Amino acid sequence: MESEKIKRGRVPPDPAEEAAATVQPGNNQALIGMVRAAPIMLGYLPIGLAFGVLASTAGLDVYSAVAMSVFVYAGSAQLIAVGMIAAGAGVTAVTVTVFLVNLRHLLMSAYLAPYLRRLKTWQQALFSYEITDESFAVHSAFFRQHGVPSNEQLFSLNVSAHLAWITGTLLGAWVGGRLVFDTEAYGIDYALPAMFIALLVMQVENLRHIAVAALAGVLGLGFYLAGMNQFYIILATIIAATAGIFLDGGADQKAPGQS
Repeated sequence: MESEKIKRGRVPPDPAEEAAATVQPGNNQALIGMVRAAPIMLGYLPIGLAFGVLASTAGLDVYSAVAMSVFVYAGSAQLIAVGMIAAGAGVTAVTVTVFLVNLRHLLMSAYLAPYLRRLKTWQQALFSYEITDESFAVHSAFFRQHGVPSNEQLFSLNVSAHLAWITGTLLGAWVGGRLVFDTEAYGIDYALPAMFIALLVMQVENLRHIAVAALAGVLGLGFYLAGMNQFYIILATIIAATAGIFLDGGADQKAPGQS
């Protein structure tokens, strides 16, 4: 029964299992991490390009756009921020909005924390700095199925994805400052939702996951149409996740003899 819970992601593996799941050190762990980051990188390049173009049209120079991608590193929050900057919003309004949009990272960090308890404090801080929706999806799916890999693989994946985002931003800001670039004409504006859809598919393993995802989508859309601000993402996530816990508990009660 305990192994089934670990497999389904409700109980993180203990340190012994994590160590056993780590790939043998004879392999190139950094290269493995880069390969696992490839899907994220392929998505980040066009999205980062779109952000760079939008940042340029909003009045940011190349250095400012790249600095935002280095230090903020949050795609949706950065896109919202440059939109607000273009509209003439003040520093306080932009800062508060970005903070609210990124509150979902609290939920993602809380989920990953038990898996990463073997890391030192400074390593956990560095890892948390690199968490995005996409890296969270890739890490959490891998942790549930294979345990926690080596530190080299963990951080190589994160850094590779971050460098792809910075590269896309640099190219987009450079192009946006020199050419008239219509992101909608090339469909680049759809890259972000397309990536989220693909990541959702990676997370779905059973009908319960489908139900929770559908509930979160319906609630989020309903809250958004009702005029709720960026809190609609957090609220929809919390309600859907809570419903998933009750559904999960119900499944265990119906099959107490299974292991």
